[in-house]
Amino acid sequence: MNKKSLKIAAAIAAPVMALGLASCSGGGGGEDGGIDVNRVRVVLGSSSTTADTYQNAHAFTENVGEALDVDMKADAIGANQAFQALDKAKDDGSTIMFFHDMAYLSVKYGSQPEKFALDNWTAGPVVSTNPGAAFLAAHDAPYDDMVEAAEWLADNGSEELTFAVEAGGTSELSLDAFYIWVADEYGQDVAERIKVFATGSDEEKNQALWAGNVDIVYGSIGGNEQYTGDDVEAKVREKFLGITASERVEGYDIPTFAEMGIAVDGEPFTFDKEFFTLLPKEIDEGFASALDEATAEAVESDAYVEELTANNFLTNYVPMDESTEYIEAKRDRLESLIDQAPDFNDLAS
Repeated sequence: MNKKSLKIAAAIAAPVMALGLASCSGGGGGEDGGIDVNRVRVVLGSSSTTADTYQNAHAFTENVGEALDVDMKADAIGANQAFQALDKAKDDGSTIMFFHDMAYLSVKYGSQPEKFALDNWTAGPVVSTNPGAAFLAAHDAPYDDMVEAAEWLADNGSEELTFAVEAGGTSELSLDAFYIWVADEYGQDVAERIKVFATGSDEEKNQALWAGNVDIVYGSIGGNEQYTGDDVEAKVREKFLGITASERVEGYDIPTFAEMGIAVDGEPFTFDKEFFTLLPKEIDEGFASALDEATAEAVESDAYVEELTANNFLTNYVPMDESTEYIEAKRDRLESLIDQAPDFNDLAS
């Protein structure tokens, strides 16, 4: 498809558009507080510029921005500020949000208010998957996978396992699944010695591990592999204990939760961390259509695929006319697990 056909100016018939891309040299930018017509701000639910949200967002903004012929920039401001920015955003597409499953998990967990629930936004396309979301420990930890960690906890009645976890995020969800399974398999007295250390970014989680404040961190292959090599300094060297994805990541000998027999309600626990966009509820239809078409083109490009593959991510395009149902079905599937889990504050170390 010709890129010019994907310009937002060509996506709507009206001669004057909300985003103003009909004239690349003019528009609403300037001292009057109007929108810079050549720029789309993409606020991220993460404040990190090294972890998986930013890495996926960079591939998205670079390639979809090129397909739209606009300057699309990722702004890593964190979940609270990103939701607030989206809540105040105009409907012209000048500000959109890029995040992952924490967007709805955080509301279910209560770390974000109900006004930020999925029903109050327009779900844009799903664009990619991080199949390498993982738990890790220090390289010299006395266990090599999540089952061995549970067995170690059961065999050492005076010990605790402390996890670096972000409240309301995918890390809390994955820990909840582990906690429920441990309680079923080894008893509540063992599970109650699972504790959490509240942290935010992946950098903060790693720092907590290296400082000896936690035993296990939630990270990813893309973000943590650099700390697992034989040449890594001993005090920061890590090892993978398991991933939550439905399938192993090719090239890595890291077991899935399902392979290890970690189950909830009799079903193997699987969770694929997926990235998508959120738009204002009353988003301009022309912008939404153009964004969706540009995303469909971009995810098929070599540049997009290669950038994701370099960080062990996968393209995963779900178009806008299917994305709301797709995301909500996933949310609903996880609600039972969340309802069974202990309150985050009750696990605080």
